[in-house]
Amino acid sequence: MSSAKRASELKRFFENAGSLIGASWQDVLMDNAQRVSGPLATRMLSQIGITQETTMPFRLFDNACGAGAVAQEVHRLVKPEVLQKSSILCGDFSDPSVELSRKRAEEEGWVNTNAEKIDAQKTGLPSGEFSHVTTNIGFHVVPDSKAALDEAIRILKPGGTLGFTTWAQMPGWAEDLQSAFASFPFEAPFSFGVQTTEWGNWGDVDWIRKELEERGLEDVKVELFAFTSHVDNVEHYIATAGMMIDWVVSSNWSEEVRKEHGRDEYQRLVKDFLEHKYDGKGWDQKWVAVVASGRVLARR
Repeated sequence: MSSAKRASELKRFFENAGSLIGASWQDVLMDNAQRVSGPLATRMLSQIGITQETTMPFRLFDNACGAGAVAQEVHRLVKPEVLQKSSILCGDFSDPSVELSRKRAEEEGWVNTNAEKIDAQKTGLPSGEFSHVTTNIGFHVVPDSKAALDEAIRILKPGGTLGFTTWAQMPGWAEDLQSAFASFPFEAPFSFGVQTTEWGNWGDVDWIRKELEERGLEDVKVELFAFTSHVDNVEHYIATAGMMIDWVVSSNWSEEVRKEHGRDEYQRLVKDFLEHKYDGKGWDQKWVAVVASGRVLARR
């Protein structure tokens, strides 16, 4: 399947997260925000200078916000008196994600934080509006990632800072799934491209550095960041990775194979494989990401 087709399938999954995952979809996104995207957000925020030591108010736009992991970590890190003078806008194309971020902002008391449906490729936001723009695990799956990058830079104030993360390697859940598919008693094709957008090479630190520098950003910093997250047990793996497993099946298996081997069967086979592989216990998954940042010229 082409990258464009994979991107279209993935976009459909995220747009319909609530109906595809079921009643527990918010729990799935929240679990990911705590175990995976949260640690990544903390690392990215540190690189762009939003930490426990921050004293200057900021105006932050978090692009492709998902479950609000960036806003979550900002509120965990930054002093209340600084938050009172700052603002956060969470934007995402997915209605379920926007709904969840709004819910969290209200229930968790996030200060001066709003969530809106926003297309990363054409935000509609004013130029020079934000002191910081972040995209946590997003550019490599945006259909027109070049437009999204240019938009992120356009809406930064002079002297403003861009920060983002992308996957550098196949994520841990996909490695487990690849091994599981290989064990199936029938041919189960597996192809997983970390990047679905056709433009660029979002897992390559040198390519990212070059693109940021060519756009005139200063203090460009692009590094790899490796970490692990814990999977409690096989049921936890299926609950949290189930949507992505369905996406891999939809993207790789023919209609004939999908009809012959339905969701109940392939989920059971994945469970059986992982139960045997990890002796019925929990395990750690490995993640390797690119963390990138750069600053817009003070005068443009």
